[in-house]
Amino acid sequence: MDLGSHTINELVASLASKQPTPGGGAVAGLLAALSTSLGQMVLAYTQGKKKYAEHESLHTDCISFLQKASDDALLLANEDADAYEALNMLWKLEKNDPTRIERWEDALAKAIQVPLQTMELSERILTSLQTLQGKTNVMLSSDLIIAGILAESAARSARLNVEINLNQMVESDAKNALQSKTSDLLASCKFACKSIEDGC
Repeated sequence: MDLGSHTINELVASLASKQPTPGGGAVAGLLAALSTSLGQMVLAYTQGKKKYAEHESLHTDCISFLQKASDDALLLANEDADAYEALNMLWKLEKNDPTRIERWEDALAKAIQVPLQTMELSERILTSLQTLQGKTNVMLSSDLIIAGILAESAARSARLNVEINLNQMVESDAKNALQSKTSDLLASCKFACKSIEDGC
């Protein structure tokens, strides 16, 4: 799936339709991408201003990171839609179907790993946005806060997709480790988001 080729109207209509993809997992990636775009806008209105000249190097680094993160987020949105579609096709088969048996574990692992990667990316986005507190155009403080909220929302949304797919796994140390990891990631994202809001 190539969500980037859709207009906003097409994407909204696609999400509203009775089809399995794109769904919540893809939305999580899109939220992360929107967060990076808003962060870049804040920086665009900050660079070149004498008041913030001492932070120019930081701004340049953050723009570079956010541009790459935007590409990564959109890629993850597409990958999530593809991963869920593959899993959904297997769900339609009988449990003893040879194709389902052969492909199930790999498909389930992919459906867990993609939203987990979205969570990890969201945490990195929030870390980058945190470094900008007090170092960007004060007139865009609300936009920086919203960028943080979007990234946290991306992480929360992605976590839900990890959890629902983890329910398909048998109890194991690996499952417990993944649950612990998502809890830690979400806690980190919530803390960073609040820090951005409090610091602006």
